[in-house]
Amino acid sequence: MSEPANAPEVVLEDQAVFERLDTRGLTPLKAQYRATGTATLGPPALTMAWHAALVAEATQQLQVDGWVLSGTRERGEIEQHNRRARLGAVARAYLSSKAVTGLLRAVTGEALSPAWSASCYTRYDGPCEHMGEHCDKPQACAFALLSYLEAFVPAGAQPSQGLQLFVFRGDSSATPLAVRISARSNRVVVLNGAEQAHLRPPLDSGQFVMLLAGCFQR
Repeated sequence: MSEPANAPEVVLEDQAVFERLDTRGLTPLKAQYRATGTATLGPPALTMAWHAALVAEATQQLQVDGWVLSGTRERGEIEQHNRRARLGAVARAYLSSKAVTGLLRAVTGEALSPAWSASCYTRYDGPCEHMGEHCDKPQACAFALLSYLEAFVPAGAQPSQGLQLFVFRGDSSATPLAVRISARSNRVVVLNGAEQAHLRPPLDSGQFVMLLAGCFQR
């Protein structure tokens, strides 16, 4: 994997990762997960230092090492159009931190480790970019940690459905809707994405979402 020039240095090892998360704070997250297969933290979820470092790295990676991912059902692929980029050192340090793996263990009850090949930075821009209905591949992404870094809606506009992640109770949209999660800057979501179908509709013009999609395996 090529590293972009001037990538942010990972100097955050001694910094707290999550803004406010203790044993008492985990209780509602566990209840959310039992009820919906998801758990939502924040905003703010991450401390200012970690959030800023991830935003800087994601922006740079998407600019210098990004590509457009487009798929269609006609080709047997997930219907989608968005921009992806490989992880840098900051994202790798974040996803492998004791704080993140401990959060996932507490919420899901599973001992998990990052699945690097399936993890990436993702950006959705404007009216054509979306993520169609799918379940994550169990071997590559048994559970997902979605860290929303930036979510933007122009002044005076209403957030569209593209700013929401639709999560269903079963492995297709034919099952009941479990929850809709709004994309907000510095929000973190634990997702049982291998067992529960999920999708993101197209955004409206001028809106965008940038996130770190972290995959974890047993």
